[in-house]
Amino acid sequence: MTATKKSQYPLEASERAFVEILRTTPVETICPNFFALDHARGCAFTPLCAYCYLKDPYYQGGKTSAATNVDELERELRAWLQREDLETYVANAGNLSDSLAFEEQRPLIGRLVELFRNEAERLGKPHTLLLVTKGGVEEAAPLLEREPCANVIVSFSVNSEEARHELEQGAATTADRLEAARLLQEKGWRMRIRLDPMIAGYDYAAVADAIARLAPERVTLGTLRADPGLMPVLPLHLKEPLVPAPEHKGKYALARYPFDLRLGIYRQAADRLRDVCSLGLCEETPDMWKALGFDWQNTSCNCEGHPGHHEGFVPKRPDESGNRR
Repeated sequence: MTATKKSQYPLEASERAFVEILRTTPVETICPNFFALDHARGCAFTPLCAYCYLKDPYYQGGKTSAATNVDELERELRAWLQREDLETYVANAGNLSDSLAFEEQRPLIGRLVELFRNEAERLGKPHTLLLVTKGGVEEAAPLLEREPCANVIVSFSVNSEEARHELEQGAATTADRLEAARLLQEKGWRMRIRLDPMIAGYDYAAVADAIARLAPERVTLGTLRADPGLMPVLPLHLKEPLVPAPEHKGKYALARYPFDLRLGIYRQAADRLRDVCSLGLCEETPDMWKALGFDWQNTSCNCEGHPGHHEGFVPKRPDESGNRR
């Protein structure tokens, strides 16, 4: 276990809605809609990862805060859990922040787990809490001290250790994250891995082999990408290989590596994992899903709730407006 670095951040009552649908963009990518659970903004790990999209001014420009009015949050989430007319039944607590990095100053996750245990798992509902983290064993403690809940998924974002050391200095080491994943899985928690963002110039064989040994419920792969707001604040060596999206694609279109470069990066991991577990891609095009032999019409990615979802669940595609919400 390694000590992560945490920033000081304001604890304040939030005036925003806590649970809101997020319709993913741009529309030409395969990416499911989900509900964002807005318990915090930004990330408590410091420094932020070199490529972090939370540096984008759209996401407060890297500023961090955590909501203290958790009774109100729970009431809103409890009302969401009563609904049976939802287009998706995933509440993602890791879209606007790290799910586990705020526990030291503002404990919340244990309370959310028990809410989903009582209001979803016990009643056989499909509503699912998704936790996404770059934390390790220390950050996973609130989960390790509880019994698992079938309606809670814990997803660890990992990278090659070389990339982690150079670009993710505030977060837990890759080994620490994978150890936390192993301990949770051993205890019976649903566990997923995001190998994302994979970055050109780094080797992903070793971390892919380590993930394969864990055999998670699902692995989602992604390569470095950036929307227009992030491009100006990306380090030059990360920005230079990215090809900006054409202007006609819209204001949320992503700069990416060229297709063949992305494909080669993905294959290094996909070839080691395709016989191990369910595989998917994050914010990728149908052409890339097809090139890798993945079924883009029956997608399997991090932010979808199934397996474990109710029979017949079909994730919704992004709408034509391209709106984030």
